[in-house]
Amino acid sequence: MIMQGTHDLSLVILSIAIAILASFTGLSLASRAHASSGKMQRSWLAAAALVLGGGIWSMHFVAMLAFSMPGMVMNYDVGLTLLSLGLAVGFTGTGFAVASSGLLSLRRVITAGMLMGLGVLAMHYTGMAAMRMDATLSYGRAWLAISALIAISAATAALWLTSRDHGIGRQGAAAIVMGIAIAGMHFAGMKAATFTARTHFDAGQGGMTLGQTYLAVAISAFTIFILLMALGAAALERALSAYMRRQARIAMRLRISDILRAEDTEEALQQVAVSLGEHFSVSRTGFGELRQAEGVFDYDVCWTDGSVPPLLGRLPAADFGVKIVGELGAGRTVAIDDLLEADLSDETLTRETARDVDTRSILVVPFRRGGQLHTIVYLNGRTPRHWRTEEIEFMEELAERIRLVIERNSAEAQLRELNATLEARVETRTHELQEAEAARREADLLYRAYFENTPDPLFVVRVEPAGAFIAEQINPAHETGVGFKLEEIRGKRVDEFLSDEAAERATAAYRHVVATRRIYHYREFFRLSGDPQQWDTTLIPLLGDDGQVERIIGSSRDVTRQLAAEEALRQAQKMEAMGQLTGGVAHDFNNLLTPIMGALDRLDRKGLGDERDRKFIAAALQSADRAKTLVHRLLSFARRQPLQPVPVDISTLVAGITDLISSTLGPQIDLMVDAPGGLPAAVADPNQLEMALLNLSVNARDAMPNGGTLRVSVSQSSVVDDEVSTVPGGHYICLCVTDTGTGMDDETQKRAIEPFYSTKGLGRGTGLGLSMAHGLAAQLGGALTIDSTPGRGTTICIWLPASGENVIERYDAPAPTIASFRGGTAILVDDEDLVRESAAQMLSDLGFNVKSTTSATEAQSLIDEGIEPDLLITDHLMPGMTGTELARSVLRQLPGTEVLIMSGYADAKGIDPDLPRLTKPFRQADLAAALRQLWRGRSELPERPIDGRREVLND
Repeated sequence: MIMQGTHDLSLVILSIAIAILASFTGLSLASRAHASSGKMQRSWLAAAALVLGGGIWSMHFVAMLAFSMPGMVMNYDVGLTLLSLGLAVGFTGTGFAVASSGLLSLRRVITAGMLMGLGVLAMHYTGMAAMRMDATLSYGRAWLAISALIAISAATAALWLTSRDHGIGRQGAAAIVMGIAIAGMHFAGMKAATFTARTHFDAGQGGMTLGQTYLAVAISAFTIFILLMALGAAALERALSAYMRRQARIAMRLRISDILRAEDTEEALQQVAVSLGEHFSVSRTGFGELRQAEGVFDYDVCWTDGSVPPLLGRLPAADFGVKIVGELGAGRTVAIDDLLEADLSDETLTRETARDVDTRSILVVPFRRGGQLHTIVYLNGRTPRHWRTEEIEFMEELAERIRLVIERNSAEAQLRELNATLEARVETRTHELQEAEAARREADLLYRAYFENTPDPLFVVRVEPAGAFIAEQINPAHETGVGFKLEEIRGKRVDEFLSDEAAERATAAYRHVVATRRIYHYREFFRLSGDPQQWDTTLIPLLGDDGQVERIIGSSRDVTRQLAAEEALRQAQKMEAMGQLTGGVAHDFNNLLTPIMGALDRLDRKGLGDERDRKFIAAALQSADRAKTLVHRLLSFARRQPLQPVPVDISTLVAGITDLISSTLGPQIDLMVDAPGGLPAAVADPNQLEMALLNLSVNARDAMPNGGTLRVSVSQSSVVDDEVSTVPGGHYICLCVTDTGTGMDDETQKRAIEPFYSTKGLGRGTGLGLSMAHGLAAQLGGALTIDSTPGRGTTICIWLPASGENVIERYDAPAPTIASFRGGTAILVDDEDLVRESAAQMLSDLGFNVKSTTSATEAQSLIDEGIEPDLLITDHLMPGMTGTELARSVLRQLPGTEVLIMSGYADAKGIDPDLPRLTKPFRQADLAAALRQLWRGRSELPERPIDGRREVLND
């Protein structure tokens, strides 16, 4: 008995929806495979096969669950059911593989469509064979053929639709066709099926059950979930790929723009060809110029990836084929996926040329001049390739950017061919072309690079005939500065979005530009969040055809820091000038002190006068010593003393400068000194360190305008490498200055050691104090640290490396023993009369026969006359020949002569470092000590033919 079945309409609709969704998802994944290569392509194909095959099987299974026959109980063979799933996945994957193995020609589409259609048929009828029931299943041939026709034709149509374009609309249409094909094939197959009961059946059994419905819904839900997940993955990958392509295009545009700025056109085009080849991943790219009269293309620029030979020289235009040349001549871009398959390239000569140059796919953009084809830029691929619409459009965009360069190259070629009599005209034309190209590039780069990326606020204002000023453009920097977006103000009058005061200032400036029609520069002063700021603004008028101002382009710049830096530079220059003046004064003062100290020292040593006279002489000599110390400090201030690190007792140094610090601080600030004795010596330059300590004390004083406490402390400390990040590991003597002043915030601490940075305001400092202290610490191998809290005070520490050597005494050193040099001859050179007379007396007292001269030239004359001195003592800075130059000359003539250089400066600038020096002012004991160093280790003075036995200096 033939049985009649029924379908649950809701499950039927659900099965059709599954088929369409599975088709859309599978085709989407397949499209990703088509856009990929290698392992990624195989992964997408496998995913597409699983998704579409599983979806087909799920649709079939849900549709079978929707089918029921009253009185007939149906079950399914698990093995055959799984086999039907495998067939669906396998045939679908094979079909996708065929479709993605190359460009989708009609033959390949039909083959892939037949495979997918057969997969649907095999899955369906294998699934039908898996049915277990007490009935015989047979099929009607007509409906069986119809089901096969539906499956194959619809699958082929869907593949054809999706192969044409990867747009969402085309994919949706293809998915609907494929889904209808799957569902149509299924229900056509069910129509072909005839169920004949083998035995009597009970009508109360069979039929649609609640369990079937639940199972169908569960399978559908799971299938839809899997499909949506796969679809989401494809969409995400597509979005990421699109983003990467956009970024690559942006980079390509910038690279092409940079290349086209080159002066050498040929080199620029060669680099463009390289960039095009790498960006589009083709085997060959280049340029060709059509010689119309000769009917040939002249290929002079070509790049290849090494897999194909370069295309250079002249080739007949006919080798392209009439169809392709016709398209190019009409100004249309030619994009051919496969030269051996496409209709546009079906000419025999075209395909022979393609084989000769090893090319299967081409993308050619024409350049026309005077209505005729002039130049082409081309991309070649060795394998078939589907040129996407976005690739073609981007290539056309780049070609337009290149066009002017091609035209320039062509113009240069024409210039070379012109008669020499036309040289002037050709040069003019070339100049015009270059200016036009430069203007185009400048305008393009100005808008893209400068207007959009400059940190300076830029704006454009339109001038209305009625006199209103309308905002047209502002750049991102302007948006950041004013706090509103372009969309918020475009088309509005400036008085509609600016404050009354700001609008009044702006419109006044705009009216001035309109009235004068000239560029206008002005400076504005205002406060933003309480901080005073100064801005320079430039307004540029743009005139219309009638000569009136139509637009105003404006640019602004915050010059607050620049003005502060300029003021700091002026202060620094002033301080440098003061330093130079101080150095000069100190030098002259040293020359004045030398005879004073020499005379007082001589009187003191001879013990002349009564006790009261000797006391006055001693007091005067002590004052002279203090003046000498003061001069040394002035020279340190003038930075005329080089860094001379020696072992120094820091506690003693602090004690020696305490009085000076106290007098500098004033009565409102209490000075506390913690400088214990017994600490190891530190490596330091005493003079420079004193100046640094004085600078830190002055800074601390300025930070306590209402008074407070200044503490100077000296301590010993050891640092492990990772203990304090700013101080290298080692043993240190730490000199710290702590105040109870205003303190510094984090930002100020970060910039405190920058040169010229100051928080004291204009005119109250150079901003170099901390910078100099930091540099001193770094030069000595130590560091400078800052610890400050706003409102509580600041501690600045100079970390000086501990020294393993003994301290070199600097203060109140005992006078050296004065020995006699009886019979020795000394030549004394100094252009200062008082200094020369004082030094001559000291040398005479030491036993020398002294010959004094006022210049190095006179001294050289004495040497040339035959005098052989035991000692040459000379000033350094003198008119004409310097003391150092004289010393070198004498040592060349008389190598055994001892030389001593005197200088009022303490630095060694211009003085040979190997020459002994004596710094002015000096006493006779200082001179004797210097001479002892000259003759150290020698038992006697050298013998001269005219001299007798000489007494020598004993240590």
